[in-house]
Amino acid sequence: MKKKRRNPIHAYKHLLAKDYDWDYCYLIALEKKKLQRMRDCIKQEHHLANNEFVVRDIGICIRLIDIFMEDDPVYKTWLDRSYSGTKLRFRKLEDGNYELVDDDRKPLADIPVYVNVRNERRFFRKTPIKESLAEDRREWAIHLKISLRQHKALHLYHLIREYKLFDWWD
Repeated sequence: MKKKRRNPIHAYKHLLAKDYDWDYCYLIALEKKKLQRMRDCIKQEHHLANNEFVVRDIGICIRLIDIFMEDDPVYKTWLDRSYSGTKLRFRKLEDGNYELVDDDRKPLADIPVYVNVRNERRFFRKTPIKESLAEDRREWAIHLKISLRQHKALHLYHLIREYKLFDWWD
């Protein structure tokens, strides 16, 4: 018995319900969803000559999207280690505004993966990580490493799509 295929609109229903035309996150979420559906289809159908390489490349693209959208396990682990259990306290200033009190804040955790910072100039046009480490600004360097990791993932994602997109269907 042939399996009835569901209308593809159902797969995008929850994404389109929260669609905003001014935010790039929704564009990337749609792209990720389409890549996931394509990977699953290609994995099941086996109609391409280079099937395993296409599935691998699309899987890499999906993981890269997770990295630059801050939705990967590494980023979530770092976020949890750095900010869990921290109680935010505020103090009222004389002008009526509030200021964050961070007297008892624990130090920021290091990112749990290696990020090559030797080529940071390619992505930042300067060397802010090297400079912040030289100035003993460790927390700023950690945030910059996370940003560098995201920039590298975005660059690699577009590179794979540039070189492999047309080959995926040959």
